[in-house]
Amino acid sequence: MNHLTQQEVDAFKVDGYLVLERYFDPEHNQRIKGDVDRMMENGISPANRLEIFLSYPELGLLTSDPGIVGRVSDLMGGSRFTHHHIHARWQAEGEPGQPWHHDYEQMPQSNRSHLMVHVFMYLDGLNGEVGDLLLLPGSHTQTMERTAPRIFGYADLPGSITISRLAPGSIVILHSAIMHARRPKPGGVSFRRYFVDTSYCQAGILWPGIDDIDTINRIALERGYDRDGRYAWLYDSSQFYNARQVWLELKEKNAGSLALVLGPRDKLH
Repeated sequence: MNHLTQQEVDAFKVDGYLVLERYFDPEHNQRIKGDVDRMMENGISPANRLEIFLSYPELGLLTSDPGIVGRVSDLMGGSRFTHHHIHARWQAEGEPGQPWHHDYEQMPQSNRSHLMVHVFMYLDGLNGEVGDLLLLPGSHTQTMERTAPRIFGYADLPGSITISRLAPGSIVILHSAIMHARRPKPGGVSFRRYFVDTSYCQAGILWPGIDDIDTINRIALERGYDRDGRYAWLYDSSQFYNARQVWLELKEKNAGSLALVLGPRDKLH
């Protein structure tokens, strides 16, 4: 089944996440792990989306996995959406944590009118070693800067939950604005925390994108990640603006009242 129940959709709206255990079958799961292993052995940065799309087809195909796309479509209420990014790596003994934060892309952070979804994939599951996943259900309804919650480190927060046990091949679908963290844990001598994340942005606005988004999406289509054109709309670069360029421009203007800087003054009185 490639879709969510209405109960799951309603729960996501309230809590901001869904857990699907054993999503990947063992054979598919192993193929994905093989790509992650090769990527790590080759010293590829987890954030190097261009190299991932060029050289690691099992990872590239994850961006249009029919079951994931179908479920994200349910959460989007049938609206079209675009693929934003994919990252992949494994984490082992001594891995540092990731303090509380959220991953919703917006400059400046001002509203949550359109949905952005992350899918976290745990190919070997979680076993209480290396890093637990911390979530604060309901926090996706709040608007804040991405790094604002970092002051809380890895501490338990009122209402937060800890996910320390997941079966291999499990995924967690998150509203990108939900507060989450990776708490560092001992162990990992014989356990690798395989982790892949991919994300999707609802159509209707322009989202922050990276400099080479056009190249990445062209390669996705050339390599057949759109599955014979079925999901070509996932790789639509027109849904993004150059985030680095806009951020540099915003930094120059971001002083005092932005209303006076960005809008005609005669219309503000």
